[in-house]
Amino acid sequence: MPKMRIHWVLFFAGQLSWAGVKAQPPQAEVSFETARMQALHQHYQSVAALSAQGRLVEAEAELRVIVSTCREVFGKEHPDTLTSRSDLAATLAGEGKYAEAEKENRAVLDVRQRVLGKEHPDTLLSRNNLAATLQEQGRHAEAVREYRAVLEVRQRVLGEEHSDTLDSRNNLATALNEMGRHAEAEKEHRAVLEQRERQLGVKHPKTLASRNNLAAVLQEEERHAEAEQEHRKVLALREKVLGAKHADVFMSCFNLALCLEAQAKHKEALVFMERAQAGFKKGLGERHPYTQAAEDCQKRIAAEIKK
Repeated sequence: MPKMRIHWVLFFAGQLSWAGVKAQPPQAEVSFETARMQALHQHYQSVAALSAQGRLVEAEAELRVIVSTCREVFGKEHPDTLTSRSDLAATLAGEGKYAEAEKENRAVLDVRQRVLGKEHPDTLLSRNNLAATLQEQGRHAEAVREYRAVLEVRQRVLGEEHSDTLDSRNNLATALNEMGRHAEAEKEHRAVLEQRERQLGVKHPKTLASRNNLAAVLQEEERHAEAEQEHRKVLALREKVLGAKHADVFMSCFNLALCLEAQAKHKEALVFMERAQAGFKKGLGERHPYTQAAEDCQKRIAAEIKK
């Protein structure tokens, strides 16, 4: 059985509010500040476009400029500065730079806890994102502890059916699965999937993420036929809804390939793994952990076929 599993992890990068300039300076200064804010906003929009295209290295470079500018314009503890740093952390995590992302998330979390309080939505967001970076580094017990803390507050403040609460349950379940607590993870994923299908419909990206993660649990439990069926459903819907070149489609190809490999369906597994590897390489770069994982799996499957 392959050891590598790639699951959906929710990073909730925010959007800057541009609320930094509140006082009304003289007219000449208003013009200067307005132009500066417009330029900064346009810069942020261009970064969002780069991120959406999977051009994360370029997005990181531009976000570092934005963070520096926000510090200068708004100050170190302003919400927009912290949001830009949170987005930088999410981008670093997307590149596989998990230690750097963890450091950035911890710094933002520290400020938000002190300034906003432990139960503020932005603070919980930072804590969730910190948990995600811990999970990606294999520190599952720490991730579970953080996810549970966020979930407890969201359940109490927002209610059981709120989207943010369901996101927390989803993320907690992925971490539980990776700890080997598959029965707990399956129960959580099925509950979240049921709620998302009812609230969002079967084709919504978050619904598909929940179905993908349920399939991952079934696969860990060696219920491969059930897992394969779920993975195929997710892949077909993601291709239809998101397009054949979307990053989530390549994730589905990777997970389906692993499931097929576990059933000794090596030729078909190789087709999907090659597609995943090519997609990761183009979108994330050849050094990204997902690209390297897919390449290693591809070589292993090809070797099995030659035996």
